Amino acid sequence: MIEFKVEGRPVPQPRPRVYRTATGKSKAVNSRQSINYKRIVKYAALSEMNKQQLTMTDRPLAMSLTFVFAPPKSYTKKKLEAVKSGELRYTKKPDLDNLAKAILDACNNTVYKDDSQIITLSINKEYGHTDHVAVEITQL
Repeated sequence: MIEFKVEGRPVPQPRPRVYRTATGKSKAVNSRQSINYKRIVKYAALSEMNKQQLTMTDRPLAMSLTFVFAPPKSYTKKKLEAVKSGELRYTKKPDLDNLAKAILDACNNTVYKDDSQIITLSINKEYGHTDHVAVEITQL
């Protein structure tokens, strides 16, 4: 089992932009922001794997992702109290599936060979003190 935390605001995986080259071929390009974020996730996973002396696996896996967002500074005291009590939930963009895709892709060829090995996936969005993602991967 591996658990790690990626500090900073989670970045969703956008659709790739497709361009036509001068030779007439199509080329798909991901955004620079998502590429940098996936690199940060990969390094966080590698760091934890090195600490635990783990190697890449090809076994079935279960993954749990918790995306935590700090409430905006513009929130009133009443809204902040609702966040603390759990009455107000994080229902804003980005979408869960796009957030998860960025993490799943970043861990390819690092924690596991391919994200198709993940057979159970639990994803949550919530408010917290700081922006981060908590990742937990368990071998089945």
